[in-house]
Amino acid sequence: MKKLSSITILCFILLLASCKSEKKEAEVTQTQIEETEQLTKPTETPDEEAKTGVGKNGEATAINPAFIDEGGETVNMDNVVRAETAKYLAAETIISGPNKFRHERNGIDLDNQTVIRSNFDAIYSYAVYDVSGGLKISVPEYDLYQIVQVLDENSVTIGVVYPGETKSFSKDDLSYGDHVYLFMRTRPRTYDEKGMEDMRKRQDAVVVEAGSANPYTSEVKYDVTSFNTLRGELLKRAITEGVIEEGFIDDIKNIKTPQYQMINTAGWAGLPAKHAYYFVVLPGDEGAKNGEHSSVTFNKPDLQYDRAAYWSITIYNEQGWVVTNPFNTNSTKAKPNADGSITLNFNGGDDAINNIKVPKNWNALFRCYLPSSVPSIVEYRKDFVKNHKVLTVK
Repeated sequence: MKKLSSITILCFILLLASCKSEKKEAEVTQTQIEETEQLTKPTETPDEEAKTGVGKNGEATAINPAFIDEGGETVNMDNVVRAETAKYLAAETIISGPNKFRHERNGIDLDNQTVIRSNFDAIYSYAVYDVSGGLKISVPEYDLYQIVQVLDENSVTIGVVYPGETKSFSKDDLSYGDHVYLFMRTRPRTYDEKGMEDMRKRQDAVVVEAGSANPYTSEVKYDVTSFNTLRGELLKRAITEGVIEEGFIDDIKNIKTPQYQMINTAGWAGLPAKHAYYFVVLPGDEGAKNGEHSSVTFNKPDLQYDRAAYWSITIYNEQGWVVTNPFNTNSTKAKPNADGSITLNFNGGDDAINNIKVPKNWNALFRCYLPSSVPSIVEYRKDFVKNHKVLTVK
């Protein structure tokens, strides 16, 4: 089972919001998800759905151990995020068992893309760990971005472990339950075999020590019909009402209803904005939209570059797939101008600085990892969308 369908939904919510912002600036312009993570993840294969109970668009079936067809707890605004989290913890436990990372080992195959608007920046790893006996996570020092996000059963990010850090967690740190979901993102230096082999070694070098290994089981059996119904309503609302930086939280006291419910069903396992921030970039005129040579110049975002922070931009077609190459760039690859600003060219030819190939009707995601502050990155996005249009080169 690939990473988990709600990340797919959130990117498309971002895209719709950005399209609406041509008339009225929308607030739904960030997503994590590491990360992510898109209108829908393609339907799980029959085998995957039958095994995990996570079906099309992240809907649950009663095969998932956290759900039941009849006699379950009705899902409402008070427990929908907990039910969403239980769905994914139960699914990952079926796949991986307790206290064991499941690593993706390779970059995305352009000829065999399985998730629309995929994140090409980092490679994912997933695990469900028992915290009742204590948990310690160590990420070795390194000069590239690598994190382990720790989410509790309320989808609260109780910690993020960065390179060179060791953090310990106990049951007292959790807002509910005694298990956590570990979501690791590892950035390769390059995407050739040498770079990927180095990345795999870094995945394996992360050490997680647990004092207990009880498999996750949901304390509650949730009613599958009421869950899917409410979840679907929240996804629709998130398109026009969602403020993503208010949805992903690192303290249970910071819940803002309905943002918490909308955003965590639309993009479960997203990072809080202080760790990652994302927004959509669209063509600024008809020529750019039609794939004519266009460009944009901007100042780099205010990120914590001394902690291996970076930005990236990835181009997708109208359906959300990568169909060109080169299709992205980032703060490592992009060559700055003399004044430090960055100019990106789209279909500018081989001689154009920082040239990216785009199809007609393209869209892009601009990802910012480790912002210096949430207010500064929100203002950066607003300024970019308003004042830095991708326009045809005359």
